[in-house]
Amino acid sequence: MTGASLTIAHVADYVMPAMGYQEFMLAKWNARHGQQVHMLTSDRYTPVPNYEASWRPILGPRIVGEGVEEIDGVVVHRLPVKVELGRKIWLSGLSREIRRLSPDIVLCHGTSSPSAFVLPKTCKRLRVPLLMDNHMAFVAQRKGIVGRLGYMLLRFLTRRTMNGQVSRFLGVGKESCDFLIKEQGVSPGKVGRLDIGVDTELFRPDIQARGRARALYGIPAEAKVVMQTGKLSPDKSPGWLAEATAPIMERRADVWLVFVGGGAANELEAINGPIVGAGVSDRMRVIPAVATKQLAEIFNLADICVYPNASSLSCMEAAACGRPVIVTDLPWGKEREKAGVTLCYRTGDTDDLHRKLEWLLTDDDARNDIGRRARRAVLERFSYDTIARRSEEIMREAIAEYGNA
Repeated sequence: MTGASLTIAHVADYVMPAMGYQEFMLAKWNARHGQQVHMLTSDRYTPVPNYEASWRPILGPRIVGEGVEEIDGVVVHRLPVKVELGRKIWLSGLSREIRRLSPDIVLCHGTSSPSAFVLPKTCKRLRVPLLMDNHMAFVAQRKGIVGRLGYMLLRFLTRRTMNGQVSRFLGVGKESCDFLIKEQGVSPGKVGRLDIGVDTELFRPDIQARGRARALYGIPAEAKVVMQTGKLSPDKSPGWLAEATAPIMERRADVWLVFVGGGAANELEAINGPIVGAGVSDRMRVIPAVATKQLAEIFNLADICVYPNASSLSCMEAAACGRPVIVTDLPWGKEREKAGVTLCYRTGDTDDLHRKLEWLLTDDDARNDIGRRARRAVLERFSYDTIARRSEEIMREAIAEYGNA
């Protein structure tokens, strides 16, 4: 379904345009398609662990201040924050700003933030259809009594404030859709799917970038490089990759290990332990977190990318660069494998990860073929051009249904 240009208001608690996350990338490609796009967010960046060492060198101070600016065709409105508790924030003036913009539709990124509970009433009053997306994976669920009570409250509030007003809840994968129904209590008929996308214009195979990046970080042109990108945090388990790779590095002088992203001291210790023990520290690099454009170059220096545990957008970006990617066999990983984007190993089984690495490092034809197939799969199903067009179809359907209600 196509038609006149839409005025779209995206709402997200935190937006870091330089980091390539879905909230801004989807808005950017909506704008690329001719829509009038606004992003309403906070005056600060996500409070990731060890922000000063990991993200500040790229983004600067976490508190960026209020204001309005246009970035890649998206008008970004940074609003003051009433309260911030962990990653839960209350935006000041959100309803007033939406009323002023008078959008055709609102898309809220996240289904459990304070904004998600404010927007249904606001949109109902303004007669504007509301969509929400959800990125949840079951592995990230809070456990124990506090977790159970929290999800009971979430189900109650969802049924009380959202189900009747939200036009569509969009999971970014099957697991997110299942979470919306089973844990959040969303009516199944209101749940749809909108996959995470990749900027395939930026993330692509580039032999010149491969040479530049290897020269920059002192890695020989003939080396075989295993790499993990993203926050080096406990849920990402970078120590598992170090444990699986160290014995290979000990036997093969051509194998290098690279980590990209900041991490806490205990995670760096988990990485260093097996590498130091094998006596191969000179062939490991830990590169600080980088902005998205530089990350695209860095992916090209790798021969294999690995994401041993929690879900990561980076696995899609690596695949778009034609890298074979090994991921966990948690549900999100199996879904990516079925789509042809990744290979799975048994989560936490470093022997199984070791065997898969040994195979891909030894068999050049298999490694290159898997990388080419991964690139094709991302182009066909997960480019942001495709995903954004699908989001616009969903928006137009929601607007039509809302007008006929």
